[in-house]
Amino acid sequence: MAVKTAAILGLDTAAGAYLARLLGARGYVVRGTGGKDLLARLGVADDVTQAEEAADAIAGADEIYDLRGDVAASADMFALGGTASVFIAADPGTAVAKPDGRFVAIGYVYPHESRFGPGTTPVARIVAATAAGIDPDPADLTTTTDCGWTPEYVDAMWRMLQRPAAEVLEIATGRLLTGEDVARVAAAYFKRPAAKTAASVAIAHGDAGNSGPASSALGWRAVTWGEDLVTVLCEGVAAG
Repeated sequence: MAVKTAAILGLDTAAGAYLARLLGARGYVVRGTGGKDLLARLGVADDVTQAEEAADAIAGADEIYDLRGDVAASADMFALGGTASVFIAADPGTAVAKPDGRFVAIGYVYPHESRFGPGTTPVARIVAATAAGIDPDPADLTTTTDCGWTPEYVDAMWRMLQRPAAEVLEIATGRLLTGEDVARVAAAYFKRPAAKTAASVAIAHGDAGNSGPASSALGWRAVTWGEDLVTVLCEGVAAG
């Protein structure tokens, strides 16, 4: 069987680093754009070729994973031509134009975290604050978030490019996690008092992703969510 080459645009994101590790373990030659700091932390920096420009990374690739979150940059990439299958990660609700005649799968990727970041979700911020012994931001405590585990989400991305036809799917847990629940689990882990919202503060309800189509099409579902997700994030913070 011929060895496939994958190009990852966004190696410096947590998703890009975990995807590079996954693809390498599955026998791919992996190259891409973005720094190698996270790859080094995962122990795979030497297995990935770094390109200066997207055009260099995608030349001759069999699969392209565009994790930059930049619709305009994705459009510029299509202008370079090529026949590779393409996965584009987009924020839910973002309009992404698909060129005719290309295999372009679009994943609307809901928030996700890992031990290496991104650290930008209310879930991660509450865990970090609790670990540091400070009160979480009250605004984070009032949120509800559909948040999953990055190493699982990159598997869904790969599976989308193995399908016979390109699809548009949501990569999500399909469940909501409240800020107060995050604070409760984190407080129990770090043995600190649990932070609570004031009774007069309204909860800002987010939307859960529709995980059903991805489960049916890909045979994939998020396994690490809710209290399990919070616990593994706490373990990561504790490990340093």
